[in-house]
Parts: sequence; structure tokens; C-alpha cells
Amino acid sequence: MKQTVAILLPLLAVSCSAPVKPGPAATPQPPKITHFYPTANPIPRGTAATLCYGTDNATEVALAPYDDSLKPSLNRCLSVTPTRLTEYTLTAKGPGGQVQQTIKVDIGTPQPTPASAAVLITNFTIIGSSKVAPGTRVQFCYSTRPEAVSVAVTPFARVPLRPGNNQCFVAPIPQTTTLILNALDRNGNADRMQVTVSVAQ
Repeated sequence: MKQTVAILLPLLAVSCSAPVKPGPAATPQPPKITHFYPTANPIPRGTAATLCYGTDNATEVALAPYDDSLKPSLNRCLSVTPTRLTEYTLTAKGPGGQVQQTIKVDIGTPQPTPASAAVLITNFTIIGSSKVAPGTRVQFCYSTRPEAVSVAVTPFARVPLRPGNNQCFVAPIPQTTTLILNALDRNGNADRMQVTVSVAQ
């Protein structure tokens, strides 16, 4: 019995005296810019540009030039208004360091001015009832002002029409349909008027 005690005591002394070493500290992951791009490039002069970005492992995000604060995000878009070719730099910072990405946004030609509205159609009517049986051929009449140089109707674009007073055409109506009469003048100004024919069930 005495011999057993003498053998165990040195073993206990060795196991209790060994120090526990802490593991190595985890290395912070470097920040990433997953994407950074304009939704259009170039942009029409006088309009705003939309920039979208995404970051990972970042605690701070900054954009230059830009006069507002940003936050880290997997996906975010913001509006900027460059007046000339502009270089934008996105910076992402985190415990693991810093990363930057740069893009350029160019300025193109101004957006075309849409054709202005004009009163070119004075009348567009259904001759007879506006509620018919399926497949009925319905007559429509219209009048346009002298400035109108072309006229078309949808959804019957192939029906030949011409500007003028008391012009009429006939179209088959298989189902409830809204017809839109469109007129243009020499300057590209447009006018439209519509009527609806209901089909009885």
C-alpha cells in the first residue's frame, strides 16, 4: 500500500503544475467591397446618377465626393448629381484594415424633350350602341384639326386612316375593347382620345 501512494503522488504533482496556454487571437477579416457601380453611365446632362454598393466585414463606409454619411450594407443605392465627368471613391474600413474602389461617371447629352400635348382630335365616337354582341362590326367616326398630318388607331393599327372632319372606319369587336385614336402634327406634337366598346356576355 505504501508503494502505491509513493508512485501516484509524483504523477499528481506533474499534472497540476503544467500551465494552460491561451490559444492564438483570431485575426480580423479584412473588409471587402463586394460591388460598386452606377446604374447608368453616362447619364443624361441635368439628371441624377444612381450609385449602388455592397460591403462585407466593414464598420465604416465613406464616399468621396459626397456630402452625406453612409453605413455598411450588403446592398444600398444612393443618388448623386455630377455636372461633369466625376470620379467617385468608396472606402470601407474595419478591424481588419481598409479597402477602396473607384468608378467614373460621365455626362452625356441632355434627355430629349418629349413631344408636347396638343389639341388635334376634336371628336372620336361610336356610331350606335357601345355594348354589342361578340364579333359585331362597329363603326367609329372622328374629326381632327387642320394641323394634324397623321392619324392611327390601336389596337387596329392596320386600318388606314387619314386626318379630316367626319372620318369613319369599321372594325370587328370580338371582346370588350378600348380603342385609342392618336394624331400627330408636323412638329411632333401629339394628341389622343379613346372610346370603349363593351361586349355582352
